[in-house]
Amino acid sequence: MSPIGVPDFDLDLGRLHHVGVVVDDLDEAAEHFSRAYGWTVSLGKESAYKCRIDGVEHDTVQRLGMTLEGPPHVELLRAVAGSSVWRPTSGVYHLGFVVEDLSAASAELERRGAALWMGGVRDGECPAGTAYHRDRFGFTIELLDVAVEKSLARRFFGDAHHAESVAPLDDRIVII
Repeated sequence: MSPIGVPDFDLDLGRLHHVGVVVDDLDEAAEHFSRAYGWTVSLGKESAYKCRIDGVEHDTVQRLGMTLEGPPHVELLRAVAGSSVWRPTSGVYHLGFVVEDLSAASAELERRGAALWMGGVRDGECPAGTAYHRDRFGFTIELLDVAVEKSLARRFFGDAHHAESVAPLDDRIVII
């Protein structure tokens, strides 16, 4: 038992990678976060994402941004119309942790009462790459496997300040 009487939690949630925020206007949010907090926000292009939400497969088009400062980073996700997952909320939307074994970590969160809400799909398997879990209080944890973390690092942090494909909006916002 911990000093405050909470049973030891043997699930290693890994490293806190990011704090997720869902917004209606990604460009406006990036400008705000840059101006208000001085963070450098790297904005990605739209990308396709195959996932299973509440057991139903979806093909979505997502666009996100990530602060270069971190970890933990701030991840800005553009709202997806009609989605039960990517809807704007005030404040923090989710916490994203990098885990070594996505399947095992996801199963453990389910066992402890945080149901699998959304997971990436690869070759018919889910969760693959990412898994969103939500508990009965609405708290959401995203698990990312190491391969997704590396993909995000290449996409957002690789050589963002030197790549010719980067178009600065100002000195703290880059588009990749």
